[in-house]
Amino acid sequence: MKVILLENVKSLGLEGEVVEVSEGYARNFLFPQHLAVEASVKELHEKEVREKSAANKIKKADKEEKTLAHKLDGVEVILQEKADGGKLYGSVGPKEVSKGLKEQGFKVAPDLISMTPQKEVGTSEVTVTFASGFDATISVIIEAK
Repeated sequence: MKVILLENVKSLGLEGEVVEVSEGYARNFLFPQHLAVEASVKELHEKEVREKSAANKIKKADKEEKTLAHKLDGVEVILQEKADGGKLYGSVGPKEVSKGLKEQGFKVAPDLISMTPQKEVGTSEVTVTFASGFDATISVIIEAK
């Protein structure tokens, strides 16, 4: 019996694969556990539609990330933090940089920003790496309040 796996099944296959299994294994284990569905013509067509939709979403996300990376490249983020003699009371990390970018109209999650926390007033180069592989380098300028 051919089935479409709904989840990764150890020693059988990955999610979305069509595999051949015994009818007993399918009916007694895979179907009750909601790990697979029978590979009917309707299910195969729905699987194809889902895959095309997912591919289109990925293409759209890649295009958006490429555009955002291009716009972000070279942007300067100026952050004003409390400091004493050039030393910050706290540290500036990805979260603060993300907030500064948001104020400039760029929506960037903190986990995309690669930097070591800065504890002094000054300028540093920070890399924003997107999931699709695009990078942007921004300048973070930390000034004392």
